[in-house]
Amino acid sequence: MKKIIYLTLLMFLLTGCSFSKVDEESFDGIINTVLYNDNSLYNQSFVGYKFYKPRATTVDEMKEYNLEISDGKNIYYLYVDTVSYYYKTKVEHEVDNKLFFSKNLNYGDKYGYIDISEIDNKFFIEFMYNYSKIESYVDEHNLYDAFLNICYILSTIDFNDETINYKLSHSELSVTTEEFNIFKSKKDEDNFLKYVEEFDKYEKNNSTISDDDVISTDESE
Repeated sequence: MKKIIYLTLLMFLLTGCSFSKVDEESFDGIINTVLYNDNSLYNQSFVGYKFYKPRATTVDEMKEYNLEISDGKNIYYLYVDTVSYYYKTKVEHEVDNKLFFSKNLNYGDKYGYIDISEIDNKFFIEFMYNYSKIESYVDEHNLYDAFLNICYILSTIDFNDETINYKLSHSELSVTTEEFNIFKSKKDEDNFLKYVEEFDKYEKNNSTISDDDVISTDESE
């Protein structure tokens, strides 16, 4: 039964279809069948990590270990914290029942949280899992597809221990937690609404990804 649900979700991802109603049951189904799924699927590889980029999405910009990914409708900001991964840092997250959706994640040795805030008929997604975090601000009719894309990306984050160890030992790895704390939900910040407003107004810059940043990319999907 689980395999049937997984294949159905994959079909919706590849065909671009979406459900007309997004509810908690839909989210939990995606989490259990996509996020909590062991696989080695990937088609993007960067310094210290790799992951699977869903079809119809592009990596538009890179700054250190952070990526901007888009699918034509939504922008996903991916933050990968290789330092916290190396030290196996863990911070507890408190579920907030006042939000549209809030949930703690725990699967094997991977953990994280989801906070989805409804603001002005749009949804701000904060999704942290396996020492990586994606943020996105989407319309209601894009929420299901955005959630599904995020699950595919975060479920396939795979760290390269050898590269990370080398970078840390040679002081070449910046402490990303000083610049961005993936463990903290922005809903707890005093300037949350101002932040979301700026997030919504953000205009994409030209790609800044260099050949040194990208190790290899296999576009076969």
